[in-house]
Amino acid sequence: MIATRQAQARRRFLNGLHAAFDSEPLEDGVAHPAERVIGAALESGNRPAVLGWIQGACLDPDDPAFAAGVLLCIAWQPRLGDATWRAEIVRRALAAADVAMRDAAVQAAETWGDAGLQQVLRDHADPVPWFNHYARGVADDLAR
Repeated sequence: MIATRQAQARRRFLNGLHAAFDSEPLEDGVAHPAERVIGAALESGNRPAVLGWIQGACLDPDDPAFAAGVLLCIAWQPRLGDATWRAEIVRRALAAADVAMRDAAVQAAETWGDAGLQQVLRDHADPVPWFNHYARGVADDLAR
């Protein structure tokens, strides 16, 4: 019964995110309705499960545009999860085939500014030369 309720809550959360992205484009520096969906889910009292749902959404290889959008939205939420959680998302998103997901990972790392993210960016070897340069530049900025 609990698993069913949790699965339903996860489905409502993901449906809410999809609806938010369908209703309004994501613009840098502008609050987005998906941020409210994420915030409400985090306040629901089941934070560990919600962090897992967020991670799954950020790393969804079947819908990379959605994954990148969610990652950008959580990047604007200060100190979401812990440093290890954030580093894992960035590391795994950098391994995605889609460059938009990788770009969102670098933007999230830059926004969060965690010291450990510098090494995650340095350890990444991207197949796209300009992207490698970009990720290294952000890593250098995090070192300052």
